[in-house]
Amino acid sequence: MAMKAELIFIPWPLMGHLGQLVEFTKLIINWADTKDKLTIKILISRLPDSVDPVTNTLIDSLIINSSENSPAIEFITLPPTDPAPEWSSLSRGYFIQKQLDSQKPHVKNFIQQRLRDDDDSTRILGIVVDMFSTCMIDVADELGLPSYVFFTSGAAFFRLMLHFQELQDEQDTDVASKFSNSETDYLEFPSFANPVPSSVLPIVLTDEQLWLKRFLPCARGYKRAKGILVNTFYDLESYALDSLLQHGKTQKLPRIYPIGPVLNRVPNAKLEVQSMVINWLHQQPKDSVIYISFGSLGSLETDQVKELAVGLERSGYRFLWVLRRPPAKDSVVDFPSGYDQFWDILPEGFLDRTESIGKVVGWAPQLNVLSHQAVGGFISHCGWNSTLESIWCGVPLATWPLNSEQQLNAFQLVVELGLSVEISLDYSSRKENQRIIEAHEIERAVRMVMKSDSEIRKKVIELRDRSRASVDVGGSSYEALESLINNMMLHNN
Repeated sequence: MAMKAELIFIPWPLMGHLGQLVEFTKLIINWADTKDKLTIKILISRLPDSVDPVTNTLIDSLIINSSENSPAIEFITLPPTDPAPEWSSLSRGYFIQKQLDSQKPHVKNFIQQRLRDDDDSTRILGIVVDMFSTCMIDVADELGLPSYVFFTSGAAFFRLMLHFQELQDEQDTDVASKFSNSETDYLEFPSFANPVPSSVLPIVLTDEQLWLKRFLPCARGYKRAKGILVNTFYDLESYALDSLLQHGKTQKLPRIYPIGPVLNRVPNAKLEVQSMVINWLHQQPKDSVIYISFGSLGSLETDQVKELAVGLERSGYRFLWVLRRPPAKDSVVDFPSGYDQFWDILPEGFLDRTESIGKVVGWAPQLNVLSHQAVGGFISHCGWNSTLESIWCGVPLATWPLNSEQQLNAFQLVVELGLSVEISLDYSSRKENQRIIEAHEIERAVRMVMKSDSEIRKKVIELRDRSRASVDVGGSSYEALESLINNMMLHNN
């Protein structure tokens, strides 16, 4: 019997993370036509529908699609657990962390059963965990298997997390307190060529509970892995990747594999909406539409929505706007929801006045939209998925970060890379006294990002070509993936 190789993937069960990871598994399976000798098992820990109905719908569609089109990739649903009866008092991130911790015995049992059942006909090459699923490295270590981390954000943020972990653990620095109360407006960090404004430091690194309870343990876990697979490519983050390489010469770091861009191409069930949006774009001139979306978790309060509407209307440009209702303030479920209709939230008469040039929707197939020739600019929350998609499609961004590491991404795009127009670098949906971005600021940014002959547009188009070259045979990301798979195989021989 021919020996088969197998990888175990353990995702963070949220849509943005899960979609990237599934696309990465397809890259591995398709690499060098390995379908007949490599299989992948994706272990899913479903969340209660009351916490996240969106991702569960995605999981169902992924399972159906995989069984039909990707027989080498199999989804395994882990048994339900009840890790935190008091879950309603937790944020979703903490709840997911508790649930994954409670799944460690099930993951161990599954892998042990695989080893017994296959009677040495299958070699498990290792466990690949999401950047937030590092608790599963304990299982890999216990079973003597190598572990790899799939880091779904960029190299600059990864390097900053390591820097903060080293300050905390090796220099006994209370980093959350130090940087949340920084009296210095600009700070020097090894993964950035320019001084970083203290106002753009991610809340996940400066909030004491988020840092100590969630992100510091993750950063510690990265150093225990055999490799870190970063969703980036060398031409995009050469400075940060070189910084990691230099740091690895003095610190014992896992090997870094920049294997991106891995784009979220997962199937969706909203085909009717997709057709409606794409058909509308077909009717618009080339590079005429500004696309506005704040991601699956992004939304704006009513007053800010009205200012955005006024700014869009004054700009005179055509627009496609994904508009979502903010979650209730006292709800643990922080997914935005759809509006029943948009008349009440938007300025009076806005929909009538812009009927011939604009479209407001509750959802859009983002990669399809950005790929369309009618789209010439993108107002974005600067999530890493959206950042990579905009570059892949050659569409310049106007930055409007909301949460997580998005402020840092916005700074990187505007200041470090010169790829985007600034609406804001430090806007945060978590600030108690977050100022309203006014209509005239939005109008100015729309006009700038839609300018056809701007240097920013030229840079983005050049980087689009480099992003695509990176994943072609001989490209930097292709070679990183080739090296990763070869090293996985070599380790298990």
